Amino acid sequence: RRIAYANAFGTDFVVPGTTAAFLDKDSESLHYFDEYVEEFGDQVLVDSIRKGIDKAEIGCPASERGLVVATFHTPRVSVGELKQPSSKRANDLSVMATSLDSLGWKKVFIDIRKEIPLGVSLPALPIRSASEPTLSCPIQQLKTTSRVVESRRLASAIASNPSKSTILSLPVGHNTICAYSRGPVSTAMNTGGRFVMDSLAIELTNEISLW
Repeated sequence: RRIAYANAFGTDFVVPGTTAAFLDKDSESLHYFDEYVEEFGDQVLVDSIRKGIDKAEIGCPASERGLVVATFHTPRVSVGELKQPSSKRANDLSVMATSLDSLGWKKVFIDIRKEIPLGVSLPALPIRSASEPTLSCPIQQLKTTSRVVESRRLASAIASNPSKSTILSLPVGHNTICAYSRGPVSTAMNTGGRFVMDSLAIELTNEISLW
């Protein structure tokens, strides 16, 4: 399996979430929420994913910390079955994104804002009326309408900000997500990323144990 971790909500200036997860505003590549992975139609991949989940005996530190926004899977598609963006939408980036997705990926989106020490607290926004959506997370809002999301819709959600956000963080999540450490200052600044790296290490270990 191929696994990609990406920062969401504008927290990564160096490699934005849409770039890290190769999403494109013109790509129609399908992304399935992890909860609905059985609907792939790719039973070999489904069995592999579920076997890894069942085998895992240790939790996910990043999820327990509340850093994982959502997890998606893209099904493997053969070259002959690969559907590229329509001619009106086709461009080099959308073609590349669609081709990469066809290899089959697990994409984990991280909201690292609360682990970035450089930020400003904002006043809470007024409570929405009963007729308005109650979910503030743009990605979770997508789940209320569909079990599968096109790359272009996910790209828009990843690049936006939660409507009820009370934290304005500097976009330095690139170093935070990987717990970059080269001295006491960077170690202190990026310590929150250890939860993400611990989760990745656990996942890789579980995956290797299936070989």
